[in-house]
Amino acid sequence: MSEPDKLYHKMAHPAGVAFSVTNPLIDHWLNCWNNTNPLLDIGCGNCHNSLKALDFGAQVYATELNENSLHLLQQEHKDKADRLSFHLAQLPDSMPLPDNYFSGILCSEVFHFLKHEEILASIQQLHRLLIPGGKAVLTCACEDIQIFQAVNLRQTKETQRQKYPDRMDPVDHYIDYFEQAIREFEPDHEAWQLRTLLDSILPRDMFNYFNPDQLAKAFADAGFHIDLITTGPALHYPAWEHGEHDHVRLVAAKQ
Repeated sequence: MSEPDKLYHKMAHPAGVAFSVTNPLIDHWLNCWNNTNPLLDIGCGNCHNSLKALDFGAQVYATELNENSLHLLQQEHKDKADRLSFHLAQLPDSMPLPDNYFSGILCSEVFHFLKHEEILASIQQLHRLLIPGGKAVLTCACEDIQIFQAVNLRQTKETQRQKYPDRMDPVDHYIDYFEQAIREFEPDHEAWQLRTLLDSILPRDMFNYFNPDQLAKAFADAGFHIDLITTGPALHYPAWEHGEHDHVRLVAAKQ
């Protein structure tokens, strides 16, 4: 396994820093289970949320985009293969899963790795995969995330919207942006270690931060009814300062 793959796997498992907590909207996802149509966990990470769904009695499909991590997850949870299956998939274009099949989809911390066109295409994929009335449960980074206010993230995103009101464009050169934010504070050594880690594992030097109303509109335009749109803290984000609005949280039902 290459060094970036090892780092990715570390981040995606309990020893890592980003995905070792339960999604704050997990009850919305679990309550989609209808005893017939399985739940889907896109970007399952350490499989923590999927295991919660198994405890709830659901059947779960879990996806990851890293083949080595997926293989390790399959080995780790082979005793649950009758109710938990793993699939190599990546939004938006590589989702080899059936139409109108899932009662609920959890998409934790995935959208902020996507560009605008990919976000719209991904929303269409979620719509395709869900049964009528099924729900997409999504969390991603908010433009009001506390650690980047010192480097004017909110103003950057507002400027983008003034030019292109319907676009959800990422922040480019994210590693440099992250380093600038570190320099605005005086964090401990782990922050610089994280900067090195991100440089190794991020698929692109970009990162997206969302305005909740703008994201909700994109889902509504794709044929979803918005059940919930809010922001909240994200203490699982690997950062040195946290705020009350670091996280966008959305629940949307396929109409």
